[in-house]
Amino acid sequence: MNIIEKITNYVYDKELSISLYKNKLNIINYIDIVHFDNNKIKLKHEQGIIIVTGYNLVVTKLLNNELLISGEIKNIELG
Repeated sequence: MNIIEKITNYVYDKELSISLYKNKLNIINYIDIVHFDNNKIKLKHEQGIIIVTGYNLVVTKLLNNELLISGEIKNIELG
């Protein structure tokens, strides 16, 4: 990777980021919401799919490429 690519990646930060907090999951740089209900949320990202399962799942913050999921999160599957 050359210096221009490194700078571009840093400035535009297109890499998937997942942060888990107590009963919250923050996901940055997802592409689309494929499925959503209170027990399962399925998201598309550049390398595949993220499946979040649990109980009383709610999207509490929705931005263009960032999502905050609240609820009792039981499982996070990356594929």
